[in-house]
Amino acid sequence: MSCGSVKKVVVKDIPLQEQEAVLDKYKDRDVWTRVTIHDMGDGGSIPRDEKVMIADVAMHYKGSVTVQTLKKKNRIVQGLELDRPLTPEKIDAKLNELFWFDDPTIRHVKFIHKYGKKTAQAIMDHQLFVGMPAAAAMDSWGPPTSKQTNELQGIINERWIYPTDNAKKTKALDLQSDAKTKGELLVKRWDE
Repeated sequence: MSCGSVKKVVVKDIPLQEQEAVLDKYKDRDVWTRVTIHDMGDGGSIPRDEKVMIADVAMHYKGSVTVQTLKKKNRIVQGLELDRPLTPEKIDAKLNELFWFDDPTIRHVKFIHKYGKKTAQAIMDHQLFVGMPAAAAMDSWGPPTSKQTNELQGIINERWIYPTDNAKKTKALDLQSDAKTKGELLVKRWDE
């Protein structure tokens, strides 16, 4: 007869040398907010498309990034809400969801090359239109806080949920893919 054993699981986060590399990559770097950045405390928020400087990247617990506005020098600490163990790859991916690393003019030119003038301008204005590709919608509104997907008779419907300025409300973006769209997910409708 054998007794059950208990294994102790040790979760190791980023080694010190890799932490320094992450800080070297991001600290004191000017970026543009891709989404509204909310302080973990009472510090308020920073709207999207504002130029900020990354003051710090904390690599403990679930991670956080501290940004400072360039005009008023306000500091906001945004939680990254990453699953452990933290890795440089997870931090890179999350920071790319929160920030643009290219100047808006350069970004606009890249969007023109990728999507064409109409879609590029809509993205820069954070607008959507019926038939807009999902990737362009993501570039326009940023990553959703959640996605709901269902498929029925070859038609795929996705609903992307976004926060609003009112903490008690959300807005939704509906996308659809069917035989006519050749499998490409396109914007169908959205909440204003």
